[in-house]
Formats: sequence, C-alpha cells, structure tokens
Amino acid sequence: MSNILVVLASARKGRVADKIFEHVKKDLDARDGVEITVADLKEINLPFFAHELSPASPDYVPTDPGVIKWEKLVTEADAVVFLTPEYNHTINAIQKNAIDSLKNEWTGKPIVVIGYGWSGASLSLVTLNEIFSFLKTDFKPNPAQLTFMKDINPDGSILDEASVTGQIKTALDEIA
Repeated sequence: MSNILVVLASARKGRVADKIFEHVKKDLDARDGVEITVADLKEINLPFFAHELSPASPDYVPTDPGVIKWEKLVTEADAVVFLTPEYNHTINAIQKNAIDSLKNEWTGKPIVVIGYGWSGASLSLVTLNEIFSFLKTDFKPNPAQLTFMKDINPDGSILDEASVTGQIKTALDEIA
C-alpha cells in the first residue's frame, strides 16, 4: 500500500484547492494499492517558523503540536502531492512556512505539484523546483498546470474536463 499525502496549500475561504482535490481524490481512488492522507495547511495551522535551531540542525526537535503532526504526515508519506496556488508569482507564505518547518523529512521524497492560477502556477513551480532541489527531494518533472479561464474558472469550476483530468492523471502517474 502506497501512502500518498495530498497537501492543500491554500487557507483562503472559498479556495480552489477543495475543488481540485475532488479530481485528485477521484484519480487516486481508482488506483490499486493507494491510500490517501490529506494535510490541510489551513487546519494544521503551523506557527511561523521561529525555532532557535534550523531544522537542518542535528539538535532540532520540533515542540509545536502542529509541526509535530506535520512532520509525522510527511515522514509517513511515500509521496507528496502539493495542490499549489500562485500568489504574486510565487508560492504562498503558509506553503513556504510548512516546507521550511522540516528538512531531513524531504530528502528523497517523491513530490509532484498540481498548480493552479492565471498562469497555471508556472512561477510557483519555478520556486518549488528551486526549493525542492535544495532539499534533495525527488521532485517530479510533470506537474499539472491548471490555468484560469482555460482549464478552470477562478472559482474552481471546470471548463475543460479532459484537460484537467488528463493533467492530473499525468502528474499522479509520476508517483502512484
């Protein structure tokens, strides 16, 4: 059984991630041997990273309950799917904070991104590629890039079912 962690990386009311997650879940549910775990960064509510030690330090031990829960979710995952919005041409603060709250847990972890936004989250993907390369993850090269007014509406409703389903399948094929 493969444990796929799906991270909802937006905390906005009415977020698009919830609607995209429905399609991701449908795809993963249709695959044999896959178990889905969801990490909703809105619910985990991680504190902004302010620990006196870097997560790269051998002496670093998280003490915040949210960070401990997050660490466990990432550690136990066989692969991670980030549902990533694009805010001002990059990833949002809660996603960056969540990534920065850990270090060694990312090493070798297969990661794929399903991005969405006006440019299909293209610049968020550039940022994540840099971050995840530094963290030595197994960052997969075939993300889904769901573009507003082409693939989906800004409210998350689907405009092009075939494109959305195909992109999600291609991205998830990388890890499931």
